[in-house]
Amino acid sequence: MTRIGFVAAFLLIGTVAASSALPPYWQRKAEIDAITDSSDVARRLENHGPIDLIEHIGNDHYRVGGGGCTLEVFVIDDSSAEQMPGPRKFKLQMGKLVCK
Repeated sequence: MTRIGFVAAFLLIGTVAASSALPPYWQRKAEIDAITDSSDVARRLENHGPIDLIEHIGNDHYRVGGGGCTLEVFVIDDSSAEQMPGPRKFKLQMGKLVCK
């Protein structure tokens, strides 16, 4: 009977580890790093100045500012990536560029 308990505990530990994702702090950091590394974001803002603001608006929604302009950036799931356990696979989708 004890052996069944150990086997069950081992299987439960394996399923928890396999479905792991990044904690919210580290996920947000990965998203902000992707924004600052994005050539699309840089290209859209390059004529207006460097990035001086990254604001988290809501789930998967950021506002990136530079030189009096703001760019909406959305984090979307990368459907082309193979579904594997681990950190979320995502892409950035650019929204409207608004300049004052």
